[in-house]
Amino acid sequence: MHAYDRLLGRRCLGLSVLLALVALGIAAATDEPGSTLGTRLARLAALLPAIAVVAQQIVLAQSRARGELAALSALGCSPLGQVRGVVLAGVLVGLGALVAVALPGSDVRALFPVVPGGRSFGLVEGALWDPRSGALYSPDGAISFGEVREPEGAAAPSRSAALGFVAPLACVAPFWGAAPMGLASRLAGACAAFALAVLLLHAVAARRLPAACLVLGALPLALQAVRAFRARRPA
Repeated sequence: MHAYDRLLGRRCLGLSVLLALVALGIAAATDEPGSTLGTRLARLAALLPAIAVVAQQIVLAQSRARGELAALSALGCSPLGQVRGVVLAGVLVGLGALVAVALPGSDVRALFPVVPGGRSFGLVEGALWDPRSGALYSPDGAISFGEVREPEGAAAPSRSAALGFVAPLACVAPFWGAAPMGLASRLAGACAAFALAVLLLHAVAARRLPAACLVLGALPLALQAVRAFRARRPA
């Protein structure tokens, strides 16, 4: 790595940290009552690859505007070599996402939306109690929070399943975010990956698919990144 790679890497890494703090602050301000630090940590871990991609786009847009990437291309640098610094920064952010998921305090259930059946409310000392959120609704309209209990029949997803979802995204997103492609193609790839990720998370949470299928969530991004880099490869 040369000095320019390190410069791009520092820019991207610093911006990623700033955007992650903003996302964490917004989540803390807008989350539903009863959300815990572990819940927010798991959700932030899933968002970190996307945050790194946003930071990459901002840093690379500045480099293109200054003509820095064009100069590297004129010197014979490969498309991947031109963006090596931001790719490395994205990989480091992805490692941070994996660490966040692996932490004992991270509540990975937040990544798997489950809609349990059956009765959701019970009567506790004259108040209605929702075991899923721990909310207690008193007859006078007051709301408080008590014990949170896992609904009967709802399976808690394993930490390894969450890692199987986040790890492929953490590995692929840095290359996809730095790949040379147009805005329309990038938006199409992002929408396809988002739709597939939501489908897989719901299906695994509902036990319609095995957890091993979660690794497919990054497939649209991987295919698009390989195609973009190969198309720009010198003949």
